[in-house]
Amino acid sequence: MNAVTARITGYVLSLTLTCLAYFIIVQPEFFGFANRFAVTVIFGLALAQSVVQLLFFIDVWHEKSTYWNLTLFVSTASIVFIVIFFSILIINHLN
Repeated sequence: MNAVTARITGYVLSLTLTCLAYFIIVQPEFFGFANRFAVTVIFGLALAQSVVQLLFFIDVWHEKSTYWNLTLFVSTASIVFIVIFFSILIINHLN
């Protein structure tokens, strides 16, 4: 797959995942999801979005210094996970 095809495929997949997440939040009755399941689906879509971004836009696997790119990616993902986890923890304790 050449670079232009990969970018277009990544863009279409990213746009589709983003629109799907948006419509799950805006029109939950259309999908018939319970709140807990909708949150789980949103997290799954976010994970899929991350994988699409990693594969199609961030050339982690094609660079010469893959070790450093992978280390940077794992540390960034860890920080994002910590921020999200503790944000959810704080929000749940506010209720």
